[in-house]
Amino acid sequence: MVLPGASLLIGFYTEGLPFDGDTIYEKGLGGSESALFFMAREFAARGHRVQVFCHTRRPGRYEEVEYRSLTDFASAAATQVFDVFIVSRFPRVFAQPFQSRLKVMWNHDNLVEPKEYRQETFRADLLFTLSAYHEAEYLSQLPELAPFCHRTKNGVDLEMAQQARLAAVKDMTKVVYVSRPERGLEFLLGHIWPQLLRVRPELHLYLMGYEAPDKPGQERLRELMAAAPQTTVLGSLGKPEYYRNLAEAALLLYPCSFPEISCIAALEAQALGTPIITSRDFALTETVGVSRYLISGRPAFPAYQEAFAARALNYLSDADLYRQDTATALEWVTQHYSWSQIAGEWLDLFQRHLARDDEKLSYSLFLGGKAGTAPFWPAPLPAEMRYLTPPEMRLDFHTLKNRLEKEARGEWLLVLEDPGLSGSLPPLQLLLDASSVDWFGFRREPEPPGQWAAVLFRRHCPLNPDNGLEVVIP
Repeated sequence: MVLPGASLLIGFYTEGLPFDGDTIYEKGLGGSESALFFMAREFAARGHRVQVFCHTRRPGRYEEVEYRSLTDFASAAATQVFDVFIVSRFPRVFAQPFQSRLKVMWNHDNLVEPKEYRQETFRADLLFTLSAYHEAEYLSQLPELAPFCHRTKNGVDLEMAQQARLAAVKDMTKVVYVSRPERGLEFLLGHIWPQLLRVRPELHLYLMGYEAPDKPGQERLRELMAAAPQTTVLGSLGKPEYYRNLAEAALLLYPCSFPEISCIAALEAQALGTPIITSRDFALTETVGVSRYLISGRPAFPAYQEAFAARALNYLSDADLYRQDTATALEWVTQHYSWSQIAGEWLDLFQRHLARDDEKLSYSLFLGGKAGTAPFWPAPLPAEMRYLTPPEMRLDFHTLKNRLEKEARGEWLLVLEDPGLSGSLPPLQLLLDASSVDWFGFRREPEPPGQWAAVLFRRHCPLNPDNGLEVVIP
């Protein structure tokens, strides 16, 4: 049992771009990598033992976080039992054998292949989404995940942001774009930027962002960037330099055309005292705390482009409005989006689940008949037991499953063909400790697959081959 406040062994796993504990100070990182860095650092600062498995050219210990190469994962998985293991973005690692008392899938992407995602994540105990918009996207396609979904959020290093904000001198001729180019830069450079320059010819646009593989159509964006007047590409900057530029800027311009599930850039701009003009859409309606920062409509439409430019010009000319809304945005982020606060929420959640895991298995037992030898109960004893009625025994199993879930008290349900069969089952606690699956179908040795003599399943989990295991008994 892990007591509240005790040190946990917490593992992180991700793939993607190479990084380590110094990378964020040297050059730009993607949102998911940045989030992992900050959360790992927060956990380590609270006394937990943290290991990050990622692509890295410089493995080692950084701010008490151990960064390890992905090539080390197999050997670590064979020798360590994690208290919590968090998989960021790449769920296929769940197919590899590793031991953790709590397995978490931390989602940072839109759900594109729901069937493949479910097949890869069925061993996860918790599934994290980053906003109500993000959660709805997942549950609309996989509603059976609702019992395992937990809505969290991205955050900001408020101390680093405050240092940059207090040191910055606002330059009201400087505006910035910081997101991936394909997420709205075409509309900014091709339509909105010319409108702004016609009214405020002294403006200068700076482009910042992290290094990542080009997406289709990037050639056209590079041509637009090269042709755009009064535009400078700053490229990939370490977080302190990036924060300095963002804090100095008058505005962050983001005519967002991408289905943002969170947007760390929006949070950082608000923490740095810089208004973000963006779309009233996707998760931006949650992460942006000032309604006036949001523009309704679609960036491809002239009405949106004109409203966007007008709103930007309004902030550049109205100092009182600027001060009022930046103060509101700063308070919003400070109250809701601190990495420290989010880390505390995660640890509380982990402790609740680990405490539940430390308790004995809670299950309800349903027997198919009173005939047979006296049952030998798999430890522990069931929370409740009853015999199925003859009409119930004639039901299709999926219909029976739905009926039993409504009246059972335990987290798991065990349905036996007859009481005497219990002596043939493996000890349930050991079985569940060894395999992270949602159901087990037990069949007698001569029976074909699918002919279950006993079924142990978790509430509200579909019984399909992707999330279960058949066990043959004598």
